[in-house]
Amino acid sequence: MNTPVIATVVFPARDFQKSVDAWSTVFGTGPTFSSGGVERAPGEADFAVFKTADIEVGLTSLPWTDAPLVLLDTADIEKTRGELIEAGAAVGLGEVADGSLAVLGTAPVTNGDPATGIVDVPGSRLAVVQLADGTKLGLRQALPADR
Repeated sequence: MNTPVIATVVFPARDFQKSVDAWSTVFGTGPTFSSGGVERAPGEADFAVFKTADIEVGLTSLPWTDAPLVLLDTADIEKTRGELIEAGAAVGLGEVADGSLAVLGTAPVTNGDPATGIVDVPGSRLAVVQLADGTKLGLRQALPADR
């Protein structure tokens, strides 16, 4: 893997609106994207993104992260994911019914590819691996706007 570039840092936001308000104060403006602005039950995405020229800050009310999650940019998410696992990343993770992440093969993946955990979202492909020390690391591959 080449020198990684941090694309996004996602913070857990269990009180979604309070987090959006706090980060709006930090950035001096509201989010570039928000999935609705109201808290929802686990498994229903509540996500907001603040963008700068260099990085995105994401907020999620889903339980898939209890600590900040760094997503690195990659040109080929499948290749990078495979290289990380070959180099010692413990496992790939997938989103399961309650909105949390589980080791692939331990529970049915409800969002994304059950074999890789890769999720296609508008403009990107996303994946999460768990490194050998237990840290979760995300990957993001930008997609062409017409896809």
